[in-house]
Amino acid sequence: MTFREIAFKNLFRHKVRNFLTLLGIITSVTVLYSILSFNKSFINNLNEELNKTGVHFMVVPAGCPHEVASLVLHGAVIPKFLQTDIEDKLKEKLDKQYDVLSPILVFQLPNQEKQRIDLIYGLEMDNVKNLKPWWKVIGKTPQKENEILIGFEIADHDKIKIGDKYKLNNKEYEVSGIIEKTTSKDDAFIYIPLKEAQTILAQKDGITAIGVKLKNAEALNDTIDRLSREIPGIQIVTINQILTSISTLAAGARVLSLSVVAIAILISTIGILNVILMTVFERTQEIGMMRAIGASRAHIFRIIIEESVILSTLGGLIGILLALLLSKGIEKFVKSFMPYVPQGDLVVFDLKLGILCFFFTVFLGLIAGLYPAFRATKISPIEAIKG
Repeated sequence: MTFREIAFKNLFRHKVRNFLTLLGIITSVTVLYSILSFNKSFINNLNEELNKTGVHFMVVPAGCPHEVASLVLHGAVIPKFLQTDIEDKLKEKLDKQYDVLSPILVFQLPNQEKQRIDLIYGLEMDNVKNLKPWWKVIGKTPQKENEILIGFEIADHDKIKIGDKYKLNNKEYEVSGIIEKTTSKDDAFIYIPLKEAQTILAQKDGITAIGVKLKNAEALNDTIDRLSREIPGIQIVTINQILTSISTLAAGARVLSLSVVAIAILISTIGILNVILMTVFERTQEIGMMRAIGASRAHIFRIIIEESVILSTLGGLIGILLALLLSKGIEKFVKSFMPYVPQGDLVVFDLKLGILCFFFTVFLGLIAGLYPAFRATKISPIEAIKG
């Protein structure tokens, strides 16, 4: 009988106790893999999303930069408007040194027929490709004032098709296009021509933001400094600033989640140590008998270590598989604690990360088994047999 077979046999002696220990390891590894995968995907998806925005900076009313980030990426509803002459001032100051200058108006609109609040995103439809380059539109973007573009979530919920009618503020609009699923807040908006949005809201020339893309990206910093000095009452936020702002907000939530993981891992490690140590105490006579019939200290040490490593190995494998199986639920739970999350899946299969988590778990199991194994080698055969 090999050392591993002896270790397996010993573990089955106390099924309930070892199962509970294994369950603790599985939970810890599941949480560890999920959090690390989430954090890694968060940064990657955020960078990708920001790179897709198609603008160099956003001009918004002076206020919270985190609201700006939401507006840039998913269209947050900000209860502030830029002064009516800001767009003209920007055009004048930039002196045609821009490729895109796109005003945006975002607001909420009660929908009595559907008994809900519709989220309206008004923009100049010619700029859709510049502001939302990752969109795939079924049909076409609105070309007339009575046409609208519907987000996937609304279209799917209301079973809306191209050409259907949709009522906003007691006026019927024709659905000219539907956005394919983006897995972001974009799916929950209704997109209409800017002028029509201003009419609905009774805000002539009212806008909540202006997206700007310069012809010469190298002049970005100088341009921002100059505009900030020369145009009062505005806030200019670049894509890099948004990334920094969101990353700072997310860092606090990540620290909290990793702290929970660290505590769970510590508890699991202590659990392994406790279970193996109890096993050593309970098998004092058996170990003494093994020593008496020729088993060396190294043999005893190896058997105890094998038991610890088997527990951690099984826990590591099952924990990673469980994290993948429950990825959607785990991702939804973690997202509920985050101030902002980019679109796309955030708990995904990552071979390198899986291998790292697995070997880390096995290493902890090995460390947890060292003291019990060392104690087992110190058992005297004669004293153990005497009891």
